[in-house]
Amino acid sequence: MKIFRLLITASLGYLMIGCASMTGTIQGNQPVDKSKGVLLAGLTADDKGYVNDAWYYYRKKDSQEELRLDALGTNLFGKPDDYPEDKSKDGRLVAIPLDAGEYELIAWTLYINQAGGYGYIKPKNSPPPLSFSISPGKITYLGNLHINTFTGKNFFGISIPAGAEPDIRDNQSVDMPLLKVKYPNLNDWPVQVSVPDASAWKMLK
Repeated sequence: MKIFRLLITASLGYLMIGCASMTGTIQGNQPVDKSKGVLLAGLTADDKGYVNDAWYYYRKKDSQEELRLDALGTNLFGKPDDYPEDKSKDGRLVAIPLDAGEYELIAWTLYINQAGGYGYIKPKNSPPPLSFSISPGKITYLGNLHINTFTGKNFFGISIPAGAEPDIRDNQSVDMPLLKVKYPNLNDWPVQVSVPDASAWKMLK
């Protein structure tokens, strides 16, 4: 069994937050430039008090610029929840305009609270990239990008986060109706489904 290690803690935590950021999401009441394409994904994390956020990273192929997809983001009024019917997780459906081209998912991170500060759980080794295409005037749906959390016991017998695993799956039955409600300005855009095969990212066997 491969273990996901807690890599950064407490005082260094804030330094990593600025390494990448999520580009602006589409607003449902604003026109969208059809010379661009749209990345659509449901981003979720387990509904646990110690989970601050779940991040997936992507980039345009042949580029070194890493971009981030945030499940929860910065919200002073609590965690966003586009999926209230599922009490086990929090998160949101995001639509991001991108230049047409070839892209790849390259990594993930779970951002958590831990004793004395903050920490990150991510794979020890970089996973193989998962490719997807963005086409002008089309939506590319990547599915539900979730991160499962695993717990263990500390010296005092208290449950603490001990590991995590990415979980990417097709969730069209939920996300397509939500797309029509949350992004009515995209209702006339065709959707190409491109849910990556993330079996190579399953580190826990």
